[in-house]
Amino acid sequence: MRGNSVTHAHKLSIVLFALTLSGAASPSNAQDAGANRLGTFGDWHAESYLEKKGKKTCLMWTKPLKSRGKYRKRGDVYMYVTHRPWLKKSNVVSFLAGYNYKKDSEARALVGGAKFVLFTDKDVAWARSARQDKALVDAMRRGRTMTLDGLSSRSTRTTDIYSLTGFSAAHDAINKACGVK
Repeated sequence: MRGNSVTHAHKLSIVLFALTLSGAASPSNAQDAGANRLGTFGDWHAESYLEKKGKKTCLMWTKPLKSRGKYRKRGDVYMYVTHRPWLKKSNVVSFLAGYNYKKDSEARALVGGAKFVLFTDKDVAWARSARQDKALVDAMRRGRTMTLDGLSSRSTRTTDIYSLTGFSAAHDAINKACGVK
């Protein structure tokens, strides 16, 4: 991995979230998992649900407004912000690419004038630390759109453009539901 390293605690949070992405936290499975829908806010959806042993998790998600790239087939694409107060984790930002990223590649996010370099693992891009997660969330609360550039395992460059309309309201909803300040 190039650049800043990923902290151990942040990596643990990422592993747990990745496991959740494959199950209950997937928007397509939210209804089946008993998710409590907190609402739709502009282009963002917010919900909470109970993980193992009744541990409350809150997340918000959206799909890109536009996606560009010379690909033939691509899976579902989402951006998430997740709180797991029982792990003392909040504002974990992640991007599900709809393809596997090229090994050791980085994804790049742009919000307003703020640029963020994210690390990738399989089909997910993540912030490198809790500090970077917070900076991303702060930028998204102020921004209008976010652009994410990535490189697939087949060396296909993609650009996803996300609306931030409703981001702050959805973030306020998950903060309240999970007691995060």
